[in-house]
Amino acid sequence: LDAVPEELRHDHENNAVLANLYEGISMTDDGLNKAFAKNGLKKFGAKGDKFDPNIHEALFEYPDPEGVPGNVGQVMKAGFMLNDRVVRPAEVGVVKAAP
Repeated sequence: LDAVPEELRHDHENNAVLANLYEGISMTDDGLNKAFAKNGLKKFGAKGDKFDPNIHEALFEYPDPEGVPGNVGQVMKAGFMLNDRVVRPAEVGVVKAAP
């Protein structure tokens, strides 16, 4: 969903096909996440979370003057928990202190 530029997501006049596709995919994603949550499967991993090796898998570290060192700066793949147990760790990039 993040691949679609923000200005084209709701532009039904000039890019109707792309706007309708985005709307359909986001509705499907919402419905799927609600069904997962109803059965105990929760999605996690967001930018700004404190890095926790028990639930995150660090793929890389990078300097970011705007980020807090030791926090998640980028999420490559969201993680999932089933009844508070990690099924898949979130694959993330971690902010490191600037040199």
